[in-house]
Amino acid sequence: MDAFNDNFGLSNSSIKEKYLEELQSDFRILSEIVLNQIALTQKLLENNLDEETLVEISRNEKLIDSLDLTIREKVINAIILFTPRATDLRKIMAYHDITISMERVGDQILNVAGFLKKTDLTIDGFENYREHLDKMLIYAVNMLKNAIFSFTGLSHELAYETIQMDDKVDKWDKKMEKRLADEFKDRVLSHQALMNIMSITAISYNIERIADMAVNMAEAAIYLVEGKDIRHKKMEEKKPPMHS
Repeated sequence: MDAFNDNFGLSNSSIKEKYLEELQSDFRILSEIVLNQIALTQKLLENNLDEETLVEISRNEKLIDSLDLTIREKVINAIILFTPRATDLRKIMAYHDITISMERVGDQILNVAGFLKKTDLTIDGFENYREHLDKMLIYAVNMLKNAIFSFTGLSHELAYETIQMDDKVDKWDKKMEKRLADEFKDRVLSHQALMNIMSITAISYNIERIADMAVNMAEAAIYLVEGKDIRHKKMEEKKPPMHS
């Protein structure tokens, strides 16, 4: 392989850098598609019968799956071809971990879209849930954007901030389930009302999972910047190091 590279005036180092640049470019494209998926999901909250938006979400999910496979394949090839040193290996594995989380966000967005299609938030008692779900989604999106920026901008401070934001989404998800149970427990419910309750619960859960994936991505950013794996630490231990 070295002789082949020499004939073309290439070094292992330059090829490795090009490979890492391609990983970064693929991840940037993946991030843009996922963030666009969330914007489309917010449109569905306003009009869940928008067939064109549903089709676009489904089409974009195929792109996400394809990019996920491409990035993972490049990660494996990079390890085999370049036997990277510790710093580069950390970067490559961080791309691997964050790509897995991003692909799962894509799955959860598709779940949300599917459940939104089954809901009718115009019927009695459900009008305010649109606002609650939108608030949860906006908050989870902010976490996701912060996590992506913390990774691409190598900002471990923003990564730690993202992790600390997760508790609020967890609480909102639990409150949503309790509120639905309290508000509708003594009512005779139509088929659509029952479908709404199940769908809203599922949408809330999937949004909470999007926030969890943002946390996973922030943890990958911390691993990249600090070389520290905090995935299995308690929440109180997931705080930025104190500087003297």
